[in-house]
Amino acid sequence: MGKIWVIGITLFIVMTFLVWKFFNGFYKKEHSKKMRKTWGAKMYYWHFILMISGLITTFVIFLLKYGNVLAF
Repeated sequence: MGKIWVIGITLFIVMTFLVWKFFNGFYKKEHSKKMRKTWGAKMYYWHFILMISGLITTFVIFLLKYGNVLAF
């Protein structure tokens, strides 16, 4: 059971970084520097990033389980 947690947390961190890198340019293009510094804009942006990376991580874990790479 401990192995799945290590794999899941590692995947989540990697996916969060990749999603952040992918959407960071779009975020900077859409919002001004002053708007990006506000608490509300940061909160919604990071909520979106964490939600998307959580969904991708869940999908990857289920794909690994379906491919019999992981057993839990």
